[in-house]
Amino acid sequence: MFFVLSKILRFLVYPVPLGFLALLGIVIFYHCRWARKGLLVVLALFYGLSIPYTANHFIHWLEVPRVDAKTIRPPYDAVIVLSGMLYTPLAQQGYIEFSEEADRILAGITLVQQGLGKTLLVSGGTGNLFDQHTSEARLLQVFALQLGLSADQVLVEASSRNTYENALHTANMLRAHQLHHTVLITSALHMRRAMAAFHRQGIFPDTYPVDYRATDIVTPFSFVPSAACLEKVTAVLHELIGILAYRVQGYI
Repeated sequence: MFFVLSKILRFLVYPVPLGFLALLGIVIFYHCRWARKGLLVVLALFYGLSIPYTANHFIHWLEVPRVDAKTIRPPYDAVIVLSGMLYTPLAQQGYIEFSEEADRILAGITLVQQGLGKTLLVSGGTGNLFDQHTSEARLLQVFALQLGLSADQVLVEASSRNTYENALHTANMLRAHQLHHTVLITSALHMRRAMAAFHRQGIFPDTYPVDYRATDIVTPFSFVPSAACLEKVTAVLHELIGILAYRVQGYI
């Protein structure tokens, strides 16, 4: 039930759906006194949330710092990669279509190829509410084999639907295969929630965050609205809501 509710209710707090509902309300009640003021408020919020200056500050605030190469402690028994990097409806057509989170799997494969990890453990089924059959981990397993890893170097946890289940099922696999020294790879924006979920399961891996999105560069274009910036702000809200919901549920 939590999984279903999390997929449905999130659309009520994201900027674009909220903005659309607000504008729809203004159109319906356009002749009311507050309509023009409401329109100005909505436009101001949309502008503030859609410029790179704001989006980069939000992202930078939540992203974990980059890992110093001196702090990692290879070789690892398992390099854990969390899924959430594929467009699964397109992948069902016979090929893999990556999103910008593809750094996760590429970093995991690289660590194993360099001998810094013995086993690549890919965790993830599908987070799609309407497709509970496709497994990202299975597709990524094929991808890892195509890039040169051997079958005995890749383990798959193919049933988890969210970060909590990633941690739960991966922890069980690690114990079953007696893999103790591990490193966790996921997006820098997602690492705080992921690590908290793994710690809750009694697993304390090193961290290897990737997929950084914030920049400190400020130019005149930093104040020009962009749809990509709304997407970044939405990603931050997704993580903040996820952290809050996980605390309420006792997942972290």
